[in-house]
Amino acid sequence: MQGGQKIIESEHVKGDINRSQKDIPVISGWLAKIGDENPRKAVLQIDGKINFEFICDKYRADLQRNNINKGNHSFEFLVPIELIDRKKHLIKLFDHDTNKLVSQSEVELSNPQNFTDFSGFLANSLVSPLLNASFREEDKRCFALMENIAKYLTRKSQNSNEKPLISVIMTVYNGVNHIQSAINSVLKQSYTNFELVIVDDGSDDGTIQLLKHIEDDRILILRNENHKGLCKSRNMALEASRGNYISYLNWDNTWDPEYLETTYGAFLELPDAEAIYSGQLLFKRNSEKPFAVRFGCFNKSLLFNRNYIDINAFCHSRDVYNLVGGFNEDLNRFVDWDMVLRISKTMKIYSIPVLLSNYYYENTDYVDGDPHHIHSQEIISDRQKICSEKNPHTNLKSNKTLEHNVSIVIPSYESLEDIRECIESILTIPCSDCLEIIVVDNGSSPEVIDYLTSLEDETKIILIKNEVNYGFTLAVNQGIEISEPDNDIIILNNDAILTPNAIEAMQTASYKLPRCGLVVPQQVLPGGTKSINTHVPYANPEYEVDVNLSAHHSNIRNVPIFHSGDILELNFAPFFCVYIKRDVLNNSVGLDAEFGRHYRSDRIFCNYIRHVMNLKIYHVAQAIVYHKLLKSTDILLEKTNKDSSYDLMVRKNQWEPKLAARFGYKTARWDI
Repeated sequence: MQGGQKIIESEHVKGDINRSQKDIPVISGWLAKIGDENPRKAVLQIDGKINFEFICDKYRADLQRNNINKGNHSFEFLVPIELIDRKKHLIKLFDHDTNKLVSQSEVELSNPQNFTDFSGFLANSLVSPLLNASFREEDKRCFALMENIAKYLTRKSQNSNEKPLISVIMTVYNGVNHIQSAINSVLKQSYTNFELVIVDDGSDDGTIQLLKHIEDDRILILRNENHKGLCKSRNMALEASRGNYISYLNWDNTWDPEYLETTYGAFLELPDAEAIYSGQLLFKRNSEKPFAVRFGCFNKSLLFNRNYIDINAFCHSRDVYNLVGGFNEDLNRFVDWDMVLRISKTMKIYSIPVLLSNYYYENTDYVDGDPHHIHSQEIISDRQKICSEKNPHTNLKSNKTLEHNVSIVIPSYESLEDIRECIESILTIPCSDCLEIIVVDNGSSPEVIDYLTSLEDETKIILIKNEVNYGFTLAVNQGIEISEPDNDIIILNNDAILTPNAIEAMQTASYKLPRCGLVVPQQVLPGGTKSINTHVPYANPEYEVDVNLSAHHSNIRNVPIFHSGDILELNFAPFFCVYIKRDVLNNSVGLDAEFGRHYRSDRIFCNYIRHVMNLKIYHVAQAIVYHKLLKSTDILLEKTNKDSSYDLMVRKNQWEPKLAARFGYKTARWDI
């Protein structure tokens, strides 16, 4: 993001805020001490109030050309989504060690929302479920369509002869200033067959007196003489409720009159739905103008990383409560998030793109689970507790059978720890007797070769040893060439870790989904990985998340209006892990090592699958594969800075003339 920079030099420390990226909201620049090769720690300050610390250690060729040491001093800082408000902010860059101002710039923080239609809006919502005002015309078109979807679902409810009872759960503690508005919004619902169960949790501000003066047979008022807390009060209301469906409204929020009608219409539209949630308008205190819209199509991995589903826009069936139970009374925070996570593990949840819920976040707290409101170790412990207990990536069971044998081809370079963990994750899968593991090593060090050779001697793997690093694509093709001819193929990075049912889930999808060409799993990056927010802007980068659904790649297409989070169609996914049926591979021209030596071949193959073979690429949420994204890439980049042959492969993606001649590859005239 650029602005009028003021560059300052202090103690030979130089830097600048001087670059921007169009596809993601990034502040870029550099910071270095001349003559010191060690990366510098920087502090980026926004509006004199918010500070972010990071290391400036990325390589930029222009810095090296301008004699800024060897060029390894740049940074790219992804702006937190909460700060993206389309307003100008003063950005200052400080050297951490000296606390000296190095550069400053006035920058408009805006999220480059590239979508222009509703399909793009739904795709964007999977990774960025928060849109800040002011809203573009393109945003307003999408919001208007959401109003029309609400009308469609409302009519569906109105035309139904069945009007089941819906229970509305409301708890209150000292809410005399706001609860009347919340209650009124329930009483004004166009869907009239509801009960409102209110639990006063020991209020002492006149709330209970206010409640006693409300006369409506549909309201049941319960009271705790002493303050017992949100969870116990909600569970008390749940036990007293009688509805076929259960919804929730906090005492300081409101619904539009069509909320319950639309909600029931959604259950009629989706007979297999056990829970649904919708979007919200977000307000600051009593403002009449929303400062943001929150809605995200159901993304299971993002939900686990950071909550974006608010209980005030969430409804589930009575059966869900009977099976899952109520709210966890052992938690001090994140109770709504915990409830939704538990339901998501075993129940069918759909996202419904309507905006009929109004959230006034400064009356209490922001959405339950927002990491920007973590203030104490107690709260952090709560978050870690629900993650360890409700992690959808653990306790996955395998059926121990595969209908089709599979050859797993692993192109590998260095990183003994990574390749060992990768292979061990395969060998522990119960159906490993249906798997053939082929490792193609690209000139690794002796200790790596010794380990792989020992596995080959034990007949656990088939090993190809290349004397030089040919790059990703040729290694994959070498492995495919020697694989069992009837086996399906999985291409797997050497720093990938399979979970027990990942292969089964991908294989099942490959043979059941219509016109399936490729299947990819969740690509779960560990918390702390630098590129998390590049792909998923809304994610908390401290925690793991799937990045195969990527804002950076803009690869999500044809998202269902009502989405259950299970299957999505993509236009591209990087081949860190991909399942390819043998007949698809045989009918294609294979991976292009000629024009995609180290990268690009996955893009070419995805485009070939889609545009030439008219097949589809599917993302399957049930298949989970971890991507450590560690040493091999770092080692390659380090060697690239020192060795021209690696630079040719990694940065230019080209072949040396001798190697090109050996394999019969031509050099394209357009590759300049």
